Order: sequence, then structure tokens, then C-alpha cells
Amino acid sequence: MSRIHLQRSHELTPQAARERVNRMAKVLAQKFDAECSWQGEVLSIEHPNVNGTVTIGKDVIVIEATLGFLLAMFRNRVDEELVRILDKEFPDDQG
Repeated sequence: MSRIHLQRSHELTPQAARERVNRMAKVLAQKFDAECSWQGEVLSIEHPNVNGTVTIGKDVIVIEATLGFLLAMFRNRVDEELVRILDKEFPDDQG
């Protein structure tokens, strides 16, 4: 199995960060046909070929995913797409 770990700093309120993660969840649900659900400050993402989480910390967003065999072959593409989505909602220069 292949693992992905992405992290991005932010200076948002918890509510603002959650709103942005919700927008990310909608995109992930559409693109990857994934089921997304909240458990506290952690968004769980489930799909037959991917399981992951998006965790909202005080000043950081952390994405962790484990890819199943079929998606592991396309790990670079999945990683690039996740970075693109993350960049849109949590740009490096947000401040």
C-alpha cells in the first residue's frame, strides 16, 4: 500500500478552516466518488481504494491517505490532485 502525507500551515479560525475543508470534501467526493464524514475536527474519507483523513489543527491542516493496490499505481497523480485542491483552499501566501 502507498501512503500520502500532506501538511499546510494556516492562520484561520477553526470555523473558517472547517468551511474550506468542507469545500475540499465536496471536490474529493465528486472526483473520487468518496464518502466523507466528520468526527470532531477530523474529516474521514472512505473509498474502496482509498482511506484517509483531513485533520484541522490550530494552525495546520494535515491530509493523510492510504491508497489501495489499484490507486497505488497512480500515486503521483493522486498526490498532485490533492496538492492542487489543498493549494486552492489553503494557499501558502494566505496570511
